[in-house]
Amino acid sequence: MELIVGVHGIGQQQLGRQQLLDVWQPALGDGMERARGLRVPRVPMDIAYYGDVFLPEPERTATKAGPIPGSWWDGLEGELLVELESVARELLPSGAVEEAERNPSKVRTRIPGFLRAIDRHFPAGGLLAFGDLVQVRRYLSDAAVKARVDDAVDASVSPRCRVMIGHSLGSVVAFEYLRRHPDRRLPLLVTLGSPLGLQLVRTLMPNAPYGAAFGIPPSVQAWVNVRDPHDPVACAGPLSQWWPGVEDVPPVHNGRDAHSASAYLGKRATGQAVLTALPALPGGDE
Repeated sequence: MELIVGVHGIGQQQLGRQQLLDVWQPALGDGMERARGLRVPRVPMDIAYYGDVFLPEPERTATKAGPIPGSWWDGLEGELLVELESVARELLPSGAVEEAERNPSKVRTRIPGFLRAIDRHFPAGGLLAFGDLVQVRRYLSDAAVKARVDDAVDASVSPRCRVMIGHSLGSVVAFEYLRRHPDRRLPLLVTLGSPLGLQLVRTLMPNAPYGAAFGIPPSVQAWVNVRDPHDPVACAGPLSQWWPGVEDVPPVHNGRDAHSASAYLGKRATGQAVLTALPALPGGDE
């Protein structure tokens, strides 16, 4: 078990722990080198892998499980529309919002309009990113899925862990780990491209404001949040709006793939946070 545990995000069901580690470990090392301006050895890191929980079961066919949904938003139209309207009004020009609001009496007709408007504002896969939020919803609303994901994370985090880094859905899973283990002491939680601020996510969480009275969950010494303002998954804004003790670092820019885990990990801000929490590492704050 390692000092740093990464909790991956959505859409990793076709990969595995070792493949993700081959991406995360050097990317975080680059972030640490950028933060200190010197070389660092290989980062002592592991990945809490749970992606295969979301693999489709072979026996689930259209015949046995019922008709295939027409769209990924089937079953959550009302919640999704509220979230899309909120995001659109906050981030988009008024003309774009008015265009998206056409056909006001038909929820399913309005959703694609908002998705298209948001996708134009977030050219790096905005529409696809909102589609991937279905995986977040499954984790929070399907007790069996959540139990399997949580068990996989529990098996990967030992008392030796000093830093948890959660990307995307992984930030929600890491938050839930800390809520489920209030006696677990953690020097640092890092969230990257987190959807924790989205109303669509927070309304489904078992205890969304957990720790807010303390600023952050009481078992965490520090919580650093890194977001790209063009990342649609993190479009709700700084997490300190809900947890006042969160350190929202200045916005970063990840290029064309605003939600990229490796781009987030390679940022100076991410590396600096880890080095501060682990002073014994080469280049750490001693």
